[in-house]
Amino acid sequence: MRLLLVTGGFAGPNRQPWLMDDLAEALVNAGHSVDVIVGDPKTPRPRGEQPAEDPRITLFSVGPSRPTRGGLSRLFGHFRVGLGLHTHAYSWVARRQYDLCVFASPASFSWGFPRRVRKAGVVRRSVLFLWDFFPIHQLEIGRINLPWLGSVMKVIERRSIDAADVVALMSPANRRFFFSYHRGAKNATIEVPPWASSKQLTTRPLPGPPLRVIFGGQIAKGRGIDTLVDAALLLQSQSSSVQILVAGEGPERRVLEERAAGLGLSNIEFLGALPREEYRDLARSAHVGLAITVPGISPPSFPSKIVEYCSLGIPVLVCVEASSDAGEFVIQNGAGLSVPAGDPEALAIAIRKLERSLHTGELKKMSVAAHDVFNARLSVERVVEHLDRIARDTLSSPQIEADIEP
Repeated sequence: MRLLLVTGGFAGPNRQPWLMDDLAEALVNAGHSVDVIVGDPKTPRPRGEQPAEDPRITLFSVGPSRPTRGGLSRLFGHFRVGLGLHTHAYSWVARRQYDLCVFASPASFSWGFPRRVRKAGVVRRSVLFLWDFFPIHQLEIGRINLPWLGSVMKVIERRSIDAADVVALMSPANRRFFFSYHRGAKNATIEVPPWASSKQLTTRPLPGPPLRVIFGGQIAKGRGIDTLVDAALLLQSQSSSVQILVAGEGPERRVLEERAAGLGLSNIEFLGALPREEYRDLARSAHVGLAITVPGISPPSFPSKIVEYCSLGIPVLVCVEASSDAGEFVIQNGAGLSVPAGDPEALAIAIRKLERSLHTGELKKMSVAAHDVFNARLSVERVVEHLDRIARDTLSSPQIEADIEP
């Protein structure tokens, strides 16, 4: 099987690996051929074909080749990516043949390239991994403040989605929301949660007390870290010995860090952004991983952090919006606990419960269950199996039933 991955980010200088890197590596490990076209408006990279960190992968960059700073510069960076896709990248792939083109949300930022290569016969089928309902999520958390612009963006996003033969959604709740939000969509669908590489799986002894809770991710609007700070205040007032680690960077970090310091909190530490392997080593020393969002959001999320924690055998504390079924998934698989987003008291109570379970042995059972559900359903190798089925035209129904449900 020969695949073309079109992505806004891929490992390289000043860029950490992420989901598409794990997928490309798993595909070549399975004996498939992988070409990657990357257009990253945030991180400069030389234009043209260049060596990937994995020599088995062929990488082509459309730039930009210089840093972009500020909102207007970033916007022009996106336009340059679109132009590069339809000029340099298209010339590069025009005489090639692929079984699949794989791209990810927001679909708009693929700039119609998957549609073009599909119509030209360069690829046989295309698959969109829809991890983000754009632009409704950005509107609801306040990242986009112009409703009329959101309406235009939705139309563009829908047209980009329609170009995909198959849309991969993260969970049953995501699938239901997809057909509600994008009424009349004709895409075939499958349910594939975010994945993680299985290469970091190691047997780890459960650390001793005190309980350590870790959050890893961007610290920005819609992440719910303010709820975690409020929960930390409650825990400290109850003389809990719990330690909370926040690894990540973002526009809200300084405000939240100053707020925690102003409250006199000694049980929460902001560590900043860490290299991927350093973060994983830190996570292995924790007892619980936190996946947290904000309340009142209609599109359901399935935070990729859940998968990363499970891959490391870390029980998960899910604190997400009511529309999400991620907490239900974790609970039904015995891999952790779930509480509503935006409720610091419920979050503090759950953390205290996990603190007690460290001494009863229940936390160890959750750790084993997290490993098990990752191996069975959440590893990147399961995603490769899905793509192999699609490429072999074995999808017998226009709407394929999910296999994520317990």
